[in-house]
Amino acid sequence: MENKILEKYAKEGFLLEKELFDIISKLDNDKILEILEILTKITNKKVITKKLYEKNLKKFKNIVFENKKTLKILSNNEFNPKKITVSDFISYFRSRFEELKDILIQKDFNNLISIRRLGFNSGIYNIIAMVSNIKTTKSKNLLIEIEDLTGKSNVLVNRENKELFNKAKGLMLDDIVVFCVSGSSKMLFANDFIFPDAKLDKEKFGNEDSFVAFSGDFHVGSRMFLEKNVLKFIDWLNGEVGDDRQRTIAKKVKYLFLTGNNIEGVGFYNGQEKILNIKSCRAQYRKLEKILGKIRKDISIIICPGQNDSVWLGEPQAAIGKKWASDLFNMENLFLVSNPCEIEIDSGFRVLMYHGASINGFVNNIPKLREKKVIDIVKEILKRRHLAPSYGIMDYIPKRDKDNLVIKNIPDIIVMGNSCCAEIESWNNILMVSTSCWQNSIPFGGKSNCKPDPCKVPLFNLKNREIKIIDFSDNIIRWEEDDNLVCKLEDNKNE
Repeated sequence: MENKILEKYAKEGFLLEKELFDIISKLDNDKILEILEILTKITNKKVITKKLYEKNLKKFKNIVFENKKTLKILSNNEFNPKKITVSDFISYFRSRFEELKDILIQKDFNNLISIRRLGFNSGIYNIIAMVSNIKTTKSKNLLIEIEDLTGKSNVLVNRENKELFNKAKGLMLDDIVVFCVSGSSKMLFANDFIFPDAKLDKEKFGNEDSFVAFSGDFHVGSRMFLEKNVLKFIDWLNGEVGDDRQRTIAKKVKYLFLTGNNIEGVGFYNGQEKILNIKSCRAQYRKLEKILGKIRKDISIIICPGQNDSVWLGEPQAAIGKKWASDLFNMENLFLVSNPCEIEIDSGFRVLMYHGASINGFVNNIPKLREKKVIDIVKEILKRRHLAPSYGIMDYIPKRDKDNLVIKNIPDIIVMGNSCCAEIESWNNILMVSTSCWQNSIPFGGKSNCKPDPCKVPLFNLKNREIKIIDFSDNIIRWEEDDNLVCKLEDNKNE
């Protein structure tokens, strides 16, 4: 806040409480003047307090929280606890099959047939089916057991066809694909596999020169939480560090997505208490609120839960509840959403937000992914149009009428956490983002080639699709480093 504003109201006999000063000083001067103009008219007291501001918060929604007009939550899953039976799982998998079948049918295949209609005469067919088992024969061929809603059959993949054989080794249990086969009801021979695939006709560009920041995996409450680095990031968002160019970009950040594991949690694994410096979940969330509360209020913060948060572990996970994080509910620019969740932001950009519990399952089931980047796992997810296709790679909460992990609507942006590696890439005109973390010494649960790389924040410009990854791990005075998109933070705060 400029001194001229304080001087103006001091001359009129008004003083600002420090707590209120801390809140509104992060806003533009025009917004500060507008807020103070309202507050001085609704009170006879000469000290303008934070309590007065919060009591009249509704009057400032159009001033402070203007981003709410451009943010829509398209899907937000709720968890209604009930006894789950076998019939729930049957209905759940049936609904998934039907939904993905409808997506595959739109590809307009010839000779599309159900398993029941296969006859004894050989032919060339396309069958939409689920992988129920994969075996290796004595001849080292692959025998894939498939089923649809009408029956079961077997598909043989010959190891001599190396390209198709390698493609078949990338199949997972419960994958739903089109099997392009030849043969009869006695035996089918694979010619190809077609995944549902996610693809947009063209890239989307926004109308406004604004940035989206992606982060997550704070693990607040852990002794290894990098609080100083987080606060440096927040100082940057508020325009308090960095050179002129960096500050200009910081002012253009309009959205901050946080992809889960916001706190370290309590009792999540054996021996966890040894690394905790905050011993309760509620206290960890209070600490999180104090940190996020420092961010300027015209940035919309969207938070989904992860496995360490205080929510039911099975997916889809409901949003973090008021019971555990009541302070977060009082933040008007913060949105608590489910995991996964679809959000629409400026210019109609659809963002699919998912913490990423299934990442380790993909790595364990598809060996080639162990040497790949996290973004390559995201591609596998988009290929399948499902966030966690194989039963058992993470906990499900089955719903009879719908599988909320199916990617029915193709997003413009998909952002995932959990891996603790900052990566960003465009594929099929979809922006794929993997977020970093803010904790030291996090062992990656799977066998991916990616090692945790903390304190990196991917940024995406909605207008021109400019991409940057900003590094808050140190104070090296460099802005960009070759072609790797990593920007080193230059600290001019004390200049």
